[in-house]
Formats: sequence, C-alpha cells, structure tokens
Amino acid sequence: MIRRKVEANTQRLRERTLKNLDEIFRVSARIARGEIKHQRIDGKMVRISLKQRRRWLHVAEHVAKIMKHITSNFNEQETYTQLDGLDRLVN
Repeated sequence: MIRRKVEANTQRLRERTLKNLDEIFRVSARIARGEIKHQRIDGKMVRISLKQRRRWLHVAEHVAKIMKHITSNFNEQETYTQLDGLDRLVN
C-alpha cells in the first residue's frame, strides 16, 4: 500500500517536473532560433544578441538531456544535481 502511494507520488512529481522542463525547453529553443528577439531588462526591451542565443541553445540542449534522463530513470539525487547545473547555467 505505502509502496504504491510512493510510486504514484513519484509519478506525479515526474510529470510535473517534465511539464516545467518542457516549457523551459520551448522558450529557450525559440530564443535560440531567433523567434524571440527581445528581452526585458530593468524595464527596458533589449535585443537578444547572437552570443545570448548561443547560450540559450546550450540551455535547451541541457534541458533536453535532463528530460531524457527523467523519462528513462528517475534517480532523485542525480536529478537534483542536474537541475542545480541547469540553474547555474541559466543564472
């Protein structure tokens, strides 16, 4: 009974995490492709440079790897480590 509950909670967490990562992937891919051309910095719209687009491409690649890992094997500690790396990359 408890095991099934844990498995169900883990599955919900996995689905929620994948949904959030999918949104990050979609936005970062759109920026990398040049579909999103401006960003707001300190209330002002600023053009996204080619260097920034390359960084967002790297973010999209990293997110895709994390998503692949989560769908194939949910190792909570390893996932946290990968998400921390993504956080550092974005910030």
